[in-house]
Amino acid sequence: MDIEPVKNWSFNTCAIAGFSFSTFSVALVILNAVTANRFLTVLLSVAGVALLIGGALSVRAHFLWSRGGSR
Repeated sequence: MDIEPVKNWSFNTCAIAGFSFSTFSVALVILNAVTANRFLTVLLSVAGVALLIGGALSVRAHFLWSRGGSR
């Protein structure tokens, strides 16, 4: 049984995923404010990780765009 290699993500996939993770991060920060910091450590930790992932995907999308590859 052969395993197929993972396909490279296109510009659109990276851009949408990056935007989604960044939006999720902002939503968690707003949720933290609404809950009056009751879940501060959990929400901010998850928000930070989501923001890092979103930023990395946005940078990848920018590199794909500047290279002209929206494969």
